[in-house]
Amino acid sequence: MARITNILWPLTFALGSVSAWGLETHCAAEEQVLFACSTGKKVVAVCASADVTALQYRFGPPEAPELVWPADPQPPHNEITAGTLAFSGGGGAYLRFSRSVYDYIVYTAIGKDWGEKAGVVVEKSGQQLAHLPCVGAVVSELGPELFEQAELAEDEQGFDLP
Repeated sequence: MARITNILWPLTFALGSVSAWGLETHCAAEEQVLFACSTGKKVVAVCASADVTALQYRFGPPEAPELVWPADPQPPHNEITAGTLAFSGGGGAYLRFSRSVYDYIVYTAIGKDWGEKAGVVVEKSGQQLAHLPCVGAVVSELGPELFEQAELAEDEQGFDLP
């Protein structure tokens, strides 16, 4: 089972490309790791500037991400929205990165009956194409305080955990 760190109440800290947990992140040493995990052969990460004004989704092999979005991580964040999830005995948070007809949704959640979940969902025109759950350690700073600090709009599409 993946170990999720700081699932709902973010703490701000900077990590290099390999975190204190030995987790590859795709984030530079001067960036904050907002979300990172391994999906097996690939790594998913959300990296931010020190002041959390520039956010970017990165996905790919540990050596080099094959997808980086948005190309210019500076605000305004028209292609990035955020949301929270409420469950009996738990909750969660997610970020949606929209790129044309594709959405990349990174999420963390915990529930009384099913434990911890984290991963990335890829959608095309609202239809799920892939679900890649995190394997092993998870770094997550996702939550309302981060969303407010980054001035992200609320995701109006909603998100159902896979």
